[in-house]
Amino acid sequence: MIKLQKNTWIRLFFTILTIFVCIPSAKSDIYVYRDNSGVRHFTNVPTSPKYRLYLKNTPNKYFESSLIGRFSTNFDSNQYDDLIQKASLRHDVDFSLLKSIIKVESNFDCYAVSQKGAKGLMQIMPENYTFLNIRNPFDPEENIMGGALYFKQMLEKFNKIELALAAYNAGPNMVDKYNGIPPISETKGYVKKVMSHYKGMSENNKKST
Repeated sequence: MIKLQKNTWIRLFFTILTIFVCIPSAKSDIYVYRDNSGVRHFTNVPTSPKYRLYLKNTPNKYFESSLIGRFSTNFDSNQYDDLIQKASLRHDVDFSLLKSIIKVESNFDCYAVSQKGAKGLMQIMPENYTFLNIRNPFDPEENIMGGALYFKQMLEKFNKIELALAAYNAGPNMVDKYNGIPPISETKGYVKKVMSHYKGMSENNKKST
């Protein structure tokens, strides 16, 4: 028999608990796939052969009823536009920039969970929930509002989009330490991806106006 360490059991327990609480479906099988960034995507309606069966027949009692029916799990890139616009106006962060962050962080999957435990659309870490006023990280509005607030703080601190993005990904202490984008391949790639999407969205917006 394989013996698992205590920490492994704890991580497994909370992973399963997260799925029970947050997948918006009744008595359905749960599928998962991990993307190239290490983010786990859960759904009850697999849209790609990348998905693998994770759990069968999830009980109703564990669902977050307040989210059922409000948001789709098909990763529609436009279904959160109203919330992104609201956060953009409240925290004075460009709409296209916020949407680009969400694209790279979770690909518009509000139930995404990273290997490090970051959750939701803007991949918020649990230790940040309290000061970002987040009770349920899988609630799109709470997550977007909290993520926008945090990014705005990074933008005010570093006064440059690329540095704010690096701080959002790696933490402000790392940006301070290296006095710039940290020499971390994940962070450098993250900044490049967000800026690429941001540029593309901004250009498309100009063409449509």
